[in-house]
Amino acid sequence: MLKTNTSRPSAPLGSVVVVLLVFVVLLSACGTSEPGAPPSAVPEGTVDDWPAILERGVIRFARRGFDEFDTLPSQGLSKERYRFLAEQFAERHGLRAEWITEPSPPGLMDALDEGRTDVAVATLTVTEARQQRVAFTVPLTISREWVVGGSEGVFGIPPGTSYEESLLAHYPDAPRAPVPPEATPFDVQVLIEEGAIDATILDEAAARMVVRSSPEVAKLRELPEARRIAWAVRKENPALREALDDFLTEHHTVADEPAEIRDWEAIRASGQLRLLTISSPVTHYLWRGERLGFEYELVKQFADSHGLDLAVIVARDHLELVEGLLTGRGDLVAAGWVETPARAAEGLLFTRHYLEIQETFVTAGDPVADLTDLAGRTVTVPEATSYLATLGRLEGDFEVEATERSSHAILEAVAEGEVDVTLVDSHRAELAALFEPRLTLGLAVEPTVQLVWAVGPLRADLKRELDAFLDAGYRGLEFNSLYNKYFVNRRRQARQREHRVTGDELSRYDALVKPAADAEDFDWRLIVAQMYQESGFDPDTVSFAGARGLMQVMPRTAEELGVDPAELAVPEVGIDAGVRYLAWVRERFPDLPPGEQLWFALAAYNAGPGHVRDGRRLARQLGLDGSLWFGHVEEAMNRLSDPEYASRAAYGYVRGSEVTRYVRDIRDRYRGYVDHFVQLDEADR
Repeated sequence: MLKTNTSRPSAPLGSVVVVLLVFVVLLSACGTSEPGAPPSAVPEGTVDDWPAILERGVIRFARRGFDEFDTLPSQGLSKERYRFLAEQFAERHGLRAEWITEPSPPGLMDALDEGRTDVAVATLTVTEARQQRVAFTVPLTISREWVVGGSEGVFGIPPGTSYEESLLAHYPDAPRAPVPPEATPFDVQVLIEEGAIDATILDEAAARMVVRSSPEVAKLRELPEARRIAWAVRKENPALREALDDFLTEHHTVADEPAEIRDWEAIRASGQLRLLTISSPVTHYLWRGERLGFEYELVKQFADSHGLDLAVIVARDHLELVEGLLTGRGDLVAAGWVETPARAAEGLLFTRHYLEIQETFVTAGDPVADLTDLAGRTVTVPEATSYLATLGRLEGDFEVEATERSSHAILEAVAEGEVDVTLVDSHRAELAALFEPRLTLGLAVEPTVQLVWAVGPLRADLKRELDAFLDAGYRGLEFNSLYNKYFVNRRRQARQREHRVTGDELSRYDALVKPAADAEDFDWRLIVAQMYQESGFDPDTVSFAGARGLMQVMPRTAEELGVDPAELAVPEVGIDAGVRYLAWVRERFPDLPPGEQLWFALAAYNAGPGHVRDGRRLARQLGLDGSLWFGHVEEAMNRLSDPEYASRAAYGYVRGSEVTRYVRDIRDRYRGYVDHFVQLDEADR
């Protein structure tokens, strides 16, 4: 008789729910908790730094008492709300988030001072006066302020805001009318409409909303200063600030695109296909600085055949893969799936098969020769997989344990003697046993099963394209070459295994990269991603133009940095020079928010700041946004290799496609590194 245990309570796939955070515009009393929230587990007056916060398991956030989270999308912010971003930070570290609301910026500062919150999550402008009182995170964006109203007459400015400083700097003699400190931008709009005041000063995003919503409010002037917008913590909590800085820096560069359920036409129009997969030696993994994996490379062939970039979204488990399709986080799943009734019941559509395999029992001792050898034993498999359905139809006196662990992790546990038996696809089992002699392959279950890709409900148009690709290429030259690369060629398999990124080391130069990156406020993983792009981790590389070392620094640039060009092949010298030069070109774009600033800096590192400035000018002439790299300035850069446009550029011709590919490749590699470390963190918790 079959008995089943699970390592955690499991729900049917149909119960996967996406929680959408809905923010309501409300004016709250000072220091109120979120409606319906339980009493705080942390006493007021607590001023813990990060280690103590981790130990207590709760982090407290304070926000304004009205919905100001959708801010400044045109300035480089993700479309996710700030509250969701803060809760992502809490979830990343296994913390429970508690929220309170405050009616004004001074109230947020008071909440920090009085130990009622740990982080002020709001669009706080960084000012000298505020920096005397609190510590700010890395900027979430850069913004300019607008003067809006009917005329530059009587100004109304909520007290305690940064707008007071701007008013004093630009309109020192302007008459003022009182405005409540808790007034929202729309409250100020009403005051203008009623004639109580003539004008006010607002951040660009809030000002745009007010101008759009009222025919009586116009943009009168844009103030010249670019203001940094950030969150705040107590100055006595440097470790908390560092943790937030790390997270926000990562968010600027690797945040997922908003979930969107797309048909084939929308995918082609976007120029990008989003792949949902899991990490394993068969599906997708990092090898030095590259993405590899049989599933990944097969999907990439499809994307390349249609001129699409391939974005990879790595899920924690198979349940998250289903959720990703249903919510539009990705366009297709390629993760060694079998069509199952449970998945079909969700409305998922499945392609024709691309591989036939047999599910095989694996042990660390005597093989399972037939089902009688399973008597009294426990077979451990990942939850939400087809293995559960297979085991459910087999006759035998054994138990089944469904676990959160992946097949790869279960196979490692079998080899260590921690797990008795598992069931896994034959090609996975054979690959694992090739490098782990303790594993023994046993009974291969009949009949064979077909591996397929999956798309979301009603995505028949995408399914047709995938089917056509698989029909045309199945068992063809490219397919067989790819299959041999991963499952037949043992020398190649050994090399891939040797350099696979599995722990917290990305390269043998990590110890040199980390302090150099930290000194210039870069994520060290980004520098490693760039270093692989430049040199493939070979310090002796010399380009056709004479660039040298791990970061391919030109001798002339090295001299300007005070570095001996003859020393660039020395790893620590070359890394330090490259990081300092990247920091220098980053400062050439001070008007950009942090995320965009990084992409422009990488482009300038590759092509020079002058060519990138040409790209920005051309982007504006083409009706594109000169402050956004992807889809905007990168498009202009591609045109600068055309004589029609190059002849009109200040710095002339540039191989624009090389520049744009350089930035995209580094971004993709960096995202892969970040995904890998997220998985490591989750495995440690």
